Amino acid sequence: MRAIAVLTLGLSAFAAAGSGAHAQTLRTMLTSDIRGVMPGRSPDTATGSVLQNIYEGLVAWRADGSVAPMLAEKIETSDDGKTYTFTLREGVKFHNGAPLTAKEVVWTWERFLDPKSAWPCRGAFNGTNATKIESVKALDDRRVAFQLAERSGSFLSAMARADCDSAGIAHPDAVDANGNWTTAIGTGPFKMTEWRKGQYVELSRFADYKSRSEPSDGLAGAKEAKVEKVRINLVPDAQVAKLGILQGQLDLWTDVDAASIKDFANDKNVTVTTTPVAGIYTIPLQSRDPVLADPRIRQAISHAIDRKSLAKAVLDDESIASPSLIPLTSRFYGQVERDGAEYDPDKARALIKASGYKGDRIVLITSKASPIMSDTAIYLQSMLQAVGLNVDVEIMEFATQFERFYSGRYQMMVWNLTPYLDPLFIVERFTGDKARQPDKVWDSPASKELLKKLVLADDQQDKQALYDEVHRLQMSEAPLIVWGTRATTIAVRKNVSGFQPWPGQKPRYWNVSVTP
Repeated sequence: MRAIAVLTLGLSAFAAAGSGAHAQTLRTMLTSDIRGVMPGRSPDTATGSVLQNIYEGLVAWRADGSVAPMLAEKIETSDDGKTYTFTLREGVKFHNGAPLTAKEVVWTWERFLDPKSAWPCRGAFNGTNATKIESVKALDDRRVAFQLAERSGSFLSAMARADCDSAGIAHPDAVDANGNWTTAIGTGPFKMTEWRKGQYVELSRFADYKSRSEPSDGLAGAKEAKVEKVRINLVPDAQVAKLGILQGQLDLWTDVDAASIKDFANDKNVTVTTTPVAGIYTIPLQSRDPVLADPRIRQAISHAIDRKSLAKAVLDDESIASPSLIPLTSRFYGQVERDGAEYDPDKARALIKASGYKGDRIVLITSKASPIMSDTAIYLQSMLQAVGLNVDVEIMEFATQFERFYSGRYQMMVWNLTPYLDPLFIVERFTGDKARQPDKVWDSPASKELLKKLVLADDQQDKQALYDEVHRLQMSEAPLIVWGTRATTIAVRKNVSGFQPWPGQKPRYWNVSVTP
């Protein structure tokens, strides 16, 4: 009876949300609410899925991870590689009607770099991982100069990071007198018109949006808001989402759970597509934990996991199984990245015995955020118990899990990493000094030195050699377990055209149209 009540309530919410809707409203969903409106403040998929349609940065990632200008018309670099001067495009406006000038760029970046802002991406620009911005200055209304402490081959790509919402430029009206972000005011094709927490987010077409002329590519190029509104419902229950698609109360579900895929197979009104994305499925291991501090235990966990069976069980797709921080979608994924974590339960048992493990309890944290996360934990628990590890699963709300990850308060955790089109930032996401950043997972001297070399490298061959070295070190030290490259499955009703899955995963609502 309770399940029926949940379904009825969920579908009634769709009906209420759609009561004023018409053919120019795209109706879609998220399984968890957004966490704020500051660009890059929260790297979770739900928040980024909304904010990347609202904010734009000076640059943006193309689908292959290369960098393109966005709000910048021109980018000039000094001979010593330490000064980047951005000339802004003319005629760009914020959602409140104000023109984009260098002043807003400086204002936004001052907040990004302020330690009080707790901007998660600040470590990419304050010298923690080699790149350090010393100053951001407006030269005139259209030119902004970024002064770096040292040359950096990754500076522009760091600015383009999708998990940082492309370091989107915001207007000062977005914050209140106390400096709190109260609304989202960007320059993107859609503006936020309503956020009803725990229920939905509504985006509306920005009539004064000025598009680039280049072909649309990833988060770069031409963008057109073809629908008047995007209604993004909060639907944590997969059954409610499935019925919403089947009954036409939702137009688009961008991250279908594996159990629902077969239910769409015979519906001629729904198209289902599964696409690998540039993220990874991971199990961070807390190396400061008394049990997991022993690398033999961490290596044993890796060898105890049958990655292909896990991928088949959770996603019905064993092709995405992989042990590497470098995703299968990356041009840097090669033979080296395929090896080093073979399924070998006998080896796992031998490592456990050699470590002197006495049956200590190990807690594996997961979340209700998606069936994939909870299912992964259950399958992993079985595999690890089979080799003699005493593993319990603890399921919590994502907000609680999020806090536990960023504070470092866990032993093991299911943590599905948002896509990074440039794999440098997957390595950077996990590597660093735990004493300064508790959310860092891998803090050995060798890993931090490799990260610095990657940040400075700008030659393709040099990068490949470094990524190979990163993988070998990852297999040896086992700071976290990677069991696969992420994949996403979308379900689209036939009335939607122009929506494209892509390696960046987070939905792009521009260039999408709906018909009655």
